[in-house]
Amino acid sequence: MRKLSLQEIKDLELNLLIEFAKLCAANNLYYTLCGGTLLGAIRHKGFIPWDDDIDVLMPRPDYDRLLNGEGITLGSLPSYVQMIHWKNRTSNFPFIKLVDSRTDIKIDYFDSRMGCDKVWIDIFPIDGNPEDVKLREKLYAKSLRARKLLCIKMARRGQGRTKIKRIMKPLLIKMLSALSLEKQCQRIDAISKTYSFEESGLIGGVLWGYGSQECIDREKYMQPIQVEFEKHCFNAPSNYDEYLTGLYKDYMKLPSEEHRQVHGISGYITDEG
Repeated sequence: MRKLSLQEIKDLELNLLIEFAKLCAANNLYYTLCGGTLLGAIRHKGFIPWDDDIDVLMPRPDYDRLLNGEGITLGSLPSYVQMIHWKNRTSNFPFIKLVDSRTDIKIDYFDSRMGCDKVWIDIFPIDGNPEDVKLREKLYAKSLRARKLLCIKMARRGQGRTKIKRIMKPLLIKMLSALSLEKQCQRIDAISKTYSFEESGLIGGVLWGYGSQECIDREKYMQPIQVEFEKHCFNAPSNYDEYLTGLYKDYMKLPSEEHRQVHGISGYITDEG
């Protein structure tokens, strides 16, 4: 087992994204870069220098096809690339991850047995949003409450950003001992599908997104453009400016150094064959 450098972790994640794009092309699935990955593509033409993960969005109908394996051929994926999610009981997160099975990851705040023990990219659905602002805020608040319970359940005991969190975590985890991770993922997934993607003029990442500020126009989202990310081209929505402005305001401006968040992960590779 050999420890991976940060650049090697990024290279493996980029490879997963390339394979995912091939999978989508082979199965007529639509995806776009999102979050910090999209911001990195627009502002840096690659990873944000202090970031180390990759996120993509899929419209709910395509996401569900992939999640449920409906007419999906995985033959284009290399043998070491695996798709894990709560429905096939390979992950306790309520979304899909594409992982490199040759690797081993240790992350500070989650129990590694929960589906974050390999180098991964995250694949999220984007769902319908109501036009009414109050209903939209209510929807995202409901999802966030359900997600917080899941995150507490999956938390690593004795770890936390503050002393209070380190003390409280074991107590909270014990209180939630009867909570079924699978049923909680099912609940979060159901909440996110409250409003139909096809029938909504507005869409957003209800399941595991940033909040109602991620809400954007559906028709423009479904019009792809190509953007450069680490010398490769991937899908972005034509309304990326609307999306990134909602998330980051003046997104082309670099944040101050104290706001440049680095994830606490260590990576190893067990099979380089």
